[in-house]
Amino acid sequence: MFSRLLFKVKFRYLLIISIIGIIFTFYLFFLSAIIFFLKIYVKSKKIIYLIFVYIFVTFSIFDFLSPKIFFKNSDYYTKSNIEYDINKHYGYYPKSNSKFNEEIYFNKKLIKKNIYSINKYGHRDNFNLNDKNENCIVLFGGSIIFGQSLSDDETLPYFISRDLNFSHSVYNYGFNGYGPHQFLSKLENNEISEIIHCDFLLLIYKFIPDHVARTAGRRSYGENSPRYEIKNNSLIQKGFFSDYPYKIIMKFRKNIRNSKTISSLYDVGIVNDYDKKIFLKILKKIETEAAKNFKNLSFINIIWYENLGVWNNSESEFKEIYNILKSKNHIIIDNLKIDENIKKNNIPGDQHPTKKYNEILSKEIVKIINK
Repeated sequence: MFSRLLFKVKFRYLLIISIIGIIFTFYLFFLSAIIFFLKIYVKSKKIIYLIFVYIFVTFSIFDFLSPKIFFKNSDYYTKSNIEYDINKHYGYYPKSNSKFNEEIYFNKKLIKKNIYSINKYGHRDNFNLNDKNENCIVLFGGSIIFGQSLSDDETLPYFISRDLNFSHSVYNYGFNGYGPHQFLSKLENNEISEIIHCDFLLLIYKFIPDHVARTAGRRSYGENSPRYEIKNNSLIQKGFFSDYPYKIIMKFRKNIRNSKTISSLYDVGIVNDYDKKIFLKILKKIETEAAKNFKNLSFINIIWYENLGVWNNSESEFKEIYNILKSKNHIIIDNLKIDENIKKNNIPGDQHPTKKYNEILSKEIVKIINK
């Protein structure tokens, strides 16, 4: 039985090697043919078509082989049963009134279990709310606020509530792939019944540079997100990024990302000045829309330049955005000198902050609140 298994393994590898060999044989043959015809038909336009075919084949081979050559299977594996719904205004969100389980494995061994509890409003539950409490805190942003790869009692909103001795109602409006545009859409479309009772409202926004790309529709996972554009110098919502005709642009960008060759030559994720302008207008409109519903309003902005190592930007690239964020009470993560092993959970493909990171940041936020 062992010998048969060994034969199957050897045969499989032999088959793979044979296929690769055939591809490269064809490739070298085609290269030789081009060189040969180039000498004969150097003045002919036919050679141009041959060169185009040669380039196309080169790109195709590279795109086919590069994932197998440059990307190795991770020793980590995450299993989750999370489900999503779509709101007609602010887009995708975790299914309401649900409890989701997540398991993280390393070398096939279970190393961590997480529970994501979602309340009836589609937000992560904090289990410490007094609905009659008029002192409220809302945290909004992406997966760092939501607490990706962390259980309910390990998130930043949870620790803020605990460190304030549960004297405030703390709400978690963050979710994976979100930016500030989802929160603005909730404000504009009166999707705030959960917090409408609040007399004093503190808004805490966690910014990473990638949020500029998200509000501009430059991330494929945000296709079912609200799309904002500037018309007559005013910011208006125009459906989702997945709506036509913008869906064509999203599809085009996705195809470029899927090509290792083309994406190495042209990065569709890089933001421009118009993208930054939209982002700034979103921040400003959040302030004006919130002021319509809440008389006692204050802000804390949390800024993370490093952005989890995904996109390292110099401060000068987003100078205007940083200046706006720092015009309010703010905390700069990079200045806290948090240990790298705490900032990132070191799970390949994840790299979100740890429970300890949230504990440290919570204490910094509470210092500002208690001033």
